[in-house]
Amino acid sequence: MNIYEFAIDFEVENRKFYEECAEESDNESLRGVFLELAEEEKKHENIVRQLMEEKKVDEVESGILPKAKDAFEAISKDVTGAEDSIFTQQQVDVYTKAKQMEVDSFKFYTEKAAETELPAVEKTFKRLAEEEKKHERIIDNIIEMVNRPNTWLEDAEWYHLEDY
Repeated sequence: MNIYEFAIDFEVENRKFYEECAEESDNESLRGVFLELAEEEKKHENIVRQLMEEKKVDEVESGILPKAKDAFEAISKDVTGAEDSIFTQQQVDVYTKAKQMEVDSFKFYTEKAAETELPAVEKTFKRLAEEEKKHERIIDNIIEMVNRPNTWLEDAEWYHLEDY
């Protein structure tokens, strides 16, 4: 398996994972974030295919961060106002797995960018690594957001001074 096929498989696996997360999510805003992440992974897959076929590569940059920010604001309102909105540890574990996928993707693209002698591949892989880092930050925010009600209630005496 060459570097392109490996990257494509990686992106397909990540996309499917996010689609499953979206399907299993009860929160509409969170579902939207996962669908956006799935679309991003599909876009990355297409970019790697373009590299493999030596075609002109689409723009790597995405607009996911503003969309994620809007979703987080909506989720925050949902979580803050309802007692039944506390997420389970199992959900947190799933999102932690998603974060690890993004860390692995970042590492893969960074390493392969350094190894290649083709300037176009190096530039594209560096850009893909940057996008994967954005995804990691989004997942970090999801983890914090869904886990915070659990830890805040557990450790209420330590968090009583912090605005929620």
